[in-house]
Amino acid sequence: MPSAARQRAATKADTRSATLPTKLAAKPAAKPAAKPAAKPASTSPAAVSGAVGDPVGAPTPRRRVTVGDSGKDRLGRTDWIDAGAAILRESGITGVKLAALTARLGVSIGSFYHHFTSFEQYLGDLADHYSVERVRFELDIASAGKLGPVARIRRLGTVSLQRDTFRLDQAMRVWATMDARAEINLRRAEALVLVFLEQAFRDLGFGAKDAALRARILLSVNIAALGTDGDKPHGDYFKAALRLLATRPG
Repeated sequence: MPSAARQRAATKADTRSATLPTKLAAKPAAKPAAKPAAKPASTSPAAVSGAVGDPVGAPTPRRRVTVGDSGKDRLGRTDWIDAGAAILRESGITGVKLAALTARLGVSIGSFYHHFTSFEQYLGDLADHYSVERVRFELDIASAGKLGPVARIRRLGTVSLQRDTFRLDQAMRVWATMDARAEINLRRAEALVLVFLEQAFRDLGFGAKDAALRARILLSVNIAALGTDGDKPHGDYFKAALRLLATRPG
């Protein structure tokens, strides 16, 4: 019996040692910690603008082109046109030279030819800008909203003063005497302004002929280089003429 008891005890011990590794192996291994799900791409304005040309999430602010920057990649056609308009206003058409433009913008001649095939093409584009782009832009501002006829005309005068259009108009008129391109675009600009003024006077109750006559008189007052009465500015003459022309007789 003692021998049989010892044998049964040994058998139980062997059974426990044999099944222990099996139980350990059956125990599932611990799962690695799950990685947090990636956040969706931001749809904020900064991120959206970055997706266009800059890295998303770290958009690089675009530097505004200013006079003095160099390199054709930093100057656009509009920069050259604006520089030409400024020189034309200050010095007249005789001052609009390629050397003056490059000096004003701080760039080389090669940068100019990146945007224009020749200086003659540039002058044509400069003339087009005066009538097509500049004048229409000012008329759009004057026509915005629900202003009355006189208020629209006054706003056009204010915008013209702010943009120094009077001096540019004078320079264009001198240029028009020697260049057909300038003359054509000057007439286009006049036609646009006359349509605007005629409509304003018709809205005041004037007939077609009277409205057209008043529009031409007012435009003439605006562009005429009249002598001043002491320190009275040219704008005061325009305002006085508008009051007179906008008043219905009787």
